[in-house]
Amino acid sequence: PFRVLQMDSTMNLRDLIDLFRIDVDDTVEPFLFGEDEAIEYANDAQNEAARRSRLLLDSTTTAIANIDVVAATGLYELDPRVLFIRKARFANKQPLRRMNMQDMETRDPYWEDANASEPMYFISDYETGKIRLHPTPSESGTLLLTVVRDPLAEMNDIDDVPEIPARYHRSLRFWMAFRAYSKQDAEANDPKKAIDSLSMFEQEFGKKSAAIDETWINREQQEGDGTY
Repeated sequence: PFRVLQMDSTMNLRDLIDLFRIDVDDTVEPFLFGEDEAIEYANDAQNEAARRSRLLLDSTTTAIANIDVVAATGLYELDPRVLFIRKARFANKQPLRRMNMQDMETRDPYWEDANASEPMYFISDYETGKIRLHPTPSESGTLLLTVVRDPLAEMNDIDDVPEIPARYHRSLRFWMAFRAYSKQDAEANDPKKAIDSLSMFEQEFGKKSAAIDETWINREQQEGDGTY
């Protein structure tokens, strides 16, 4: 039997799939949408929600927010789940100032050849998926980040809980329904219902965050402007 949930209740994967099945009238076996398919829809929904609304901020997950800095090395890999860097600092130091490549070139065309010293800036558009420190650090240490990121892991077990805040869990079903109604299947495909479901999802989480927009934000974002 399906569990009755309060509007702000934390939902697990089982709850989310049950709610989805009610919405798309797929509550009797054999299901039109298989369990693995519904799980894939649920994970896709959380990824879309997190990306569109910048829902997941992280300053403490070591694999995400801590980078081991080595003396004389200025370029470091970011975890692939990082969407945007909000802050970068070393312990007991002022936060590094955000800069982009254009600004750096304007300030000093030879900045990449500067001597190693204490970093003052970070550049997130120097190389894809990496952060560049300037000046190149002269000492080893740990760079501490605050980032906007994707979910840490996919939900696979029925007891797994979406990582986004509980108040948004119920709205994930709208993307799941959109995926279901968009399926190229004679029984499932319903363009009108797909559009309606997508509209409800976008009312909660916003329009799709396109790659070109995210690339622009990574290059042009400034402290405090609200774009990242």
